Amino acid sequence: MTDPTTEPERTPGDIANHLAREIKRRRLDAGFSQRGLAAATGYTRQYVSMTEWEDANLPSRELIAAIDTAVDAKGDLVAIRAEAKDTRHLSRQRSNPVVAEPHTGSAGLPVLVSTELGSDRALDSGSATSLMRSRAASERSIGSFAAVTDLLAGQRQSIAPDALIGPIEAHRDAVAALFRAATDDRSKQRAGALLGETSVVASRVWSAIGDRSMALTHCAFARKLADQLQDKTMGGIARIFESNLRSDAATLISSDGDVVVGLRILKEAANVSDFLPPAARARIGAEQAQAYAVLELREECEEALVRAQRAAEDIDENDRAGLFSDWNTTRIQVYIGTCQLLLGQPKRAIAALAEALNTPQGDSPNVDLAARVDLASAYALSGELEEGCRILGDTYIALATMGNHRGLERAQRAIERMAPWHDERPVLAMRERVDSINGY
Repeated sequence: MTDPTTEPERTPGDIANHLAREIKRRRLDAGFSQRGLAAATGYTRQYVSMTEWEDANLPSRELIAAIDTAVDAKGDLVAIRAEAKDTRHLSRQRSNPVVAEPHTGSAGLPVLVSTELGSDRALDSGSATSLMRSRAASERSIGSFAAVTDLLAGQRQSIAPDALIGPIEAHRDAVAALFRAATDDRSKQRAGALLGETSVVASRVWSAIGDRSMALTHCAFARKLADQLQDKTMGGIARIFESNLRSDAATLISSDGDVVVGLRILKEAANVSDFLPPAARARIGAEQAQAYAVLELREECEEALVRAQRAAEDIDENDRAGLFSDWNTTRIQVYIGTCQLLLGQPKRAIAALAEALNTPQGDSPNVDLAARVDLASAYALSGELEEGCRILGDTYIALATMGNHRGLERAQRAIERMAPWHDERPVLAMRERVDSINGY
């Protein structure tokens, strides 16, 4: 007979979930938002957010220790994590399962490892099959891999794309192995959606590197897979990012882009807007507005911006993750400024872009630099050539340091806009700075 006074043994998952709840409680008691705690610990908001997820993998000891110190938990959070770790180790010794979990590899990037395989290589088919052999295991595995996809997507803003492309492609290969190993319809659907999302993240990194063909290949794969699985959400998201590549909108607009094709693909994404999160709907409107501005269709541009603003107002903290981690109302303000620039209204562009850059929410380096490129053009077109050249020179150096090739293409277009003043002293000085970076 079971002793009723004996408490049931807590599983590693029970303790990990207790840790997640305790972190949130301590954070709130200390008066921190997730963003504030991220700043206090030196980690990104995505990492801090994940520590409060239940049914997620155990965060690293270093991260928990940093949070423990920031919220003055006096070692309590570290102790709970240690208990979860010890309990997990005992559980594995009893059953010896293969369990995948993210850990931090070189350059601080999350890498998926199999704890029994003991290596940082991508999942092979046998390991993937082991992970997916039961519904409960497959749900946990997909959730773990989804967390890493979100982390990698967030790292696009802080790590050079040349350094990030290897980890994201290795992770994509692992997700593809999970998808192929899925044995039931639900797992197949979830793994397929994750594979599509991870492919789009890889596409964004390839785009930043400047490899347009690889970026398009990944987006087209995600779109085709989503259509096969009849996943309208992923299909719409894949089309949003593919449209940006087809029109080359991020470089505003290069000779390789076709704005009409981009608008047509955005229309397809808009047709499934009921299945999309508010950040995705906001991006559809913003990208449409930008394309209309290139075509000098002012009324259509303004209507699209209104749709984007309305969608952005519905974005909450939970929506700002993964591919849309840098989306909020400030991002729409950047699009407004860019559209005004393209419509020949530099004064209005300066007002909108300056407001966006001075907003505390504007914490995305890539978005910040794109806004500064357009602000430089707006200053030059408004007659403040020296200020425009100063901003553009500084921004070009920052983009080159980050290795953001697509951002550099956008800056080159801004330099081209200054052709009417090519003999002016500020332009000559700015070009000299740019040439020194390019090694001329």
